[in-house]
Amino acid sequence: MEGRLFPSSYQKLKHGGGFFLKKRKLDSVKAYVFLSPFLFFFSFMVLYPIIKGFDLSLKGQRGARMWYVGFDNYAKVLTDPKFWESFKIPAYLLLVQVPLMIFCAILIALLLEKVEGRKGATFFRLVYYIPSTIPAIVAAIIWGYMFSDSMSPFLPILNLVGFSGKLLTREIVPLVMLIIILWQLTGYTAIMIYSSLLSIPKEYTEAATLDGAGYWQIAFRIKVPIIKDMLITLFIFNAIGALQVFNEPWMLGGLVVLPTNYTPAMYIYNSAFAHGRFTYAAAMGLILAAITFLISFYFLKSATKEMFTE
Repeated sequence: MEGRLFPSSYQKLKHGGGFFLKKRKLDSVKAYVFLSPFLFFFSFMVLYPIIKGFDLSLKGQRGARMWYVGFDNYAKVLTDPKFWESFKIPAYLLLVQVPLMIFCAILIALLLEKVEGRKGATFFRLVYYIPSTIPAIVAAIIWGYMFSDSMSPFLPILNLVGFSGKLLTREIVPLVMLIIILWQLTGYTAIMIYSSLLSIPKEYTEAATLDGAGYWQIAFRIKVPIIKDMLITLFIFNAIGALQVFNEPWMLGGLVVLPTNYTPAMYIYNSAFAHGRFTYAAAMGLILAAITFLISFYFLKSATKEMFTE
């Protein structure tokens, strides 16, 4: 009907629509062409190792000889008490280190925002950020030196008060790990939160100020809830780090004897490279990855559900 009433316009629209459809398809092809290097990289560097790791986990091993055993390695891991004991330290970090770090980072970020634009503000941001640029293994070496029985700079002070015991024992290793991780990551987390605080429109805070609210009231009742998504993301990333912690206990293990299953990552490493049980280590690694994913998914789902119910 439209074509009969307006034949010329209809033909133009028809041909024009075809042109735009072809252009859209061409743009899609270009997008896939540009994405193809990344897809190749992702497939080769991420998917391929996971597939090979899964294939390795389905094999039994004796020296260099391997054979398929199905899911026997997974059954052994799930009934291995040493594997589950290795989650004590990650659980401690998850329950203590992660919430404490997020809380401290929020306070630091709010203080940085309070001095924004004043003299010396850039210096303080830099000071807080510097520890995050130091590799985790180097940070562990630095703090290992601080707690060394023979080289610690605290020794003269401790000798004055009559302390003659060991500075680093197995009992205080979790505390030392907590100090190392907080020292290294709190500043970075604070800078991320600080950046989110700066993006909050001033209209929100100006209205509260006119109503007589103080800075800290505005901070915790308005600003922190607004950046809740960022806080959840940081919590999840740090929770993943807590579950997969390796560098700090591995380095401190050179100063004090730690069990081979002190953390899941250490148990996997020792099983593979100290005992040559690569197939068993592959199964443990994939189970650890699954546990990490499920915990992260739980927090993300809970946060998403809370956002939609508000």
